[in-house]
Amino acid sequence: MPNVALIAGPVVDLASAASALAATGLQVVSAGNVFREHVQQQTPLGEEANGYMQAGHLVPDELMVGVVAEALANVDGGWVLYNFPRKIRQAELLMQSGHGPDTVIELVLTEDQLRLAVHRRVERRIELDPQQAERRQELLLMYTHSQENHQEQIEPLRAYYRTHGLLQTVSGFGDFEDVAARLIPIASDGQRYP
Repeated sequence: MPNVALIAGPVVDLASAASALAATGLQVVSAGNVFREHVQQQTPLGEEANGYMQAGHLVPDELMVGVVAEALANVDGGWVLYNFPRKIRQAELLMQSGHGPDTVIELVLTEDQLRLAVHRRVERRIELDPQQAERRQELLLMYTHSQENHQEQIEPLRAYYRTHGLLQTVSGFGDFEDVAARLIPIASDGQRYP
């Protein structure tokens, strides 16, 4: 089974996309969840990471990749890792660890789809907390701005994976079944990284 990394902007639901791939037998690994577990269980890695966070510092890439690589090493079969890596250094370290992806799938949106996704995200947030309604315009700008920042930050990582022949791009727009129908054939065709 292949090992797949999913990347996308902040308004694309990567957790649902990962769940779609789990239906093919891949085990879902969330870097965020792995970190939270280490911190909550106060493992040596968790304590070290927590020390950086408590001091207001970013967790070093080497430590982040070490934690993620350890989780991937414990997967029996193929995996789907989502929202990680986020930059080239993390991607390089993950490859060096022997736990790099065989396929990287980026879920993308057109400009019109992005506007619609941002509006949906804001309206969902307002449904959950009606007091947010007065901040509607501010939230729309915030999500749009975060997506624009993501595009700038992700381009070097995109180029890195493209250079290695691993990057696939699919539309991240639509409901769960639509996105799953696009992702599953690509993940199923993924080849083991040599």
